[in-house]
Amino acid sequence: MNEFELLLNATPTGALVILGLTIVIFFGIIVYLAIRLNHSIQQAALNNGRGNQYLAAVPADRIGTVNAVYQNTRKNLSSALILTLVGGIFGLQRAYLGKRKSAMAMFLFFWTGIPSIVSLFDLTDMPRIVSEFNLGVIESLYNQIAAPKLEE
Repeated sequence: MNEFELLLNATPTGALVILGLTIVIFFGIIVYLAIRLNHSIQQAALNNGRGNQYLAAVPADRIGTVNAVYQNTRKNLSSALILTLVGGIFGLQRAYLGKRKSAMAMFLFFWTGIPSIVSLFDLTDMPRIVSEFNLGVIESLYNQIAAPKLEE
């Protein structure tokens, strides 16, 4: 018998040791994911602040156009979170955010279980991912519609 079998079969304390290690690992993973979520929320706040700076720089005569296009193009955090919880294993959250190649890969390999782990990380990173998408939309709109034109 190897050491693991001896530890497990020798005494009831062997099973308690394994249970204790499992609990420690589980809580370690929970703490790690909580730290990732906190970091993601901080990054989202920074991105939202940058987006507000772009919106504040839009000239008054173009703000209506920029707001209308932005409201129709931006992504909603709660929708992304729901898609991650309900269909994360199939990559629905990635398709929603326009990441079609990774969404297709997750859909094709859902049976392996790997997309479940990826969607767990997506869940903790979703505030940052959505805010980066929305910031990209605002930057693009600002550059296309509202940026001051250089005179030649």
